[in-house]
Amino acid sequence: MAYSCTVERKKLKNRINRIAGQVNSLKSKISDDDIDFEEDPYEIIRQLTAVKGALNGMITSYVEHYAKGHLVSKIKKGDDSEAEVQIDNFLEIIKVFGK
Repeated sequence: MAYSCTVERKKLKNRINRIAGQVNSLKSKISDDDIDFEEDPYEIIRQLTAVKGALNGMITSYVEHYAKGHLVSKIKKGDDSEAEVQIDNFLEIIKVFGK
């Protein structure tokens, strides 16, 4: 499990760095006094949509890693009441993500 977590952590760090780059690019474009929204009015929307997609992908990846690795492991080790608590917590995460 440790190798899998290390690999997943590296993937998540790479993803967040790419997302930060996208956000910084948007920040620069919006902060630029010379920005011409009439030139391509949809460029900012495209970039915002790309950031949203990247964040959703990262959330999905993290939730999947948690469910397949940590959640299953905790359920196998715990008693029935612990398993129920873990599943309830996981369902709360899913509900928040769905909003």
